[in-house]
Amino acid sequence: MSQNERTEVKRMSTFVAICHSEAFLKSRLSTIAPALDIHYLLLMKLYEKDDKSIAQAALKSILNHLWYLCEETVIFAVFDKKLSPFTRKSMVDKLLTFPRPESIPVGKPKFPADLINKSNVSDSLLSCIGPRSWLLFFLLKKDEELTDWMKAPVECWQHMVGYQKIESFIKTLEVVNDCAERGVKLMTDFKDVSNNEEQQQYIMQVVEAHRRNFPSFNKNNLSHINQISD
Repeated sequence: MSQNERTEVKRMSTFVAICHSEAFLKSRLSTIAPALDIHYLLLMKLYEKDDKSIAQAALKSILNHLWYLCEETVIFAVFDKKLSPFTRKSMVDKLLTFPRPESIPVGKPKFPADLINKSNVSDSLLSCIGPRSWLLFFLLKKDEELTDWMKAPVECWQHMVGYQKIESFIKTLEVVNDCAERGVKLMTDFKDVSNNEEQQQYIMQVVEAHRRNFPSFNKNNLSHINQISD
C-alpha cells in the first residue's frame, strides 16, 4: 500500500469512526431520527475544520435526505427520550399554537431551508414544527385521548395512554431512507434487462410484487406457491 493510499484509508476510517458509525447504526430508529439527522448535520459543520472535502460531501448528501425534518415527521422527536424534557415540551407547545386542522391536503413534503444556519439541535427541531405537524394525529383519528398528554408535564407522558399509543405506532414505522435505498437497489439490479422504459417499469412492478408476496423461501412461502399453481 502506497503512502497516499494509507493516508486516504486513515481519512476514511477516522470519518467513519468519529462521525458516521453512530448515525448509520441508529438510522432505523424512527423516534430518534429527527434529532440524529440534525446532530449529524451540525457535526459535519464542525468536521469541516478537520477535513473540508469529506465534510462538504457529507453535507451535500444530508441536505438531500432531510425526510425526518419535514413538518409532517419532525414531530417524531417528541417521543425521543434522549432529548431534554424542555426541548420535547417546547415542540409540543409550539404545535399547540397551530389550530388542529379539520383536514390536511395531500402534498409533497418540503425540506427545511435554513437548518444549516442553526446552532443547536433544540432550535433546529423547533424551527421545523408547523401546521402540517398535526398530520400524525390526524391520521390516528380525532381522539382526545391521543392529545390530552400534551398539557401534562413531560415526566407524566410515559404513563398516559394517548402518549403510549402514539409512541408504539411511531416505533413500528420504517425509515424513509431504507425504502428509498431499496428502490435504488431494485433499479440498479434490473435496469439493463430492457431498454424500453415502459417495459422497465413493468419489470420493476413484477419484481416488487414478487418480493412482497415471497419475502423468503421458507416452507410457508413455498407452500403458498403450490396453492397459487393449484
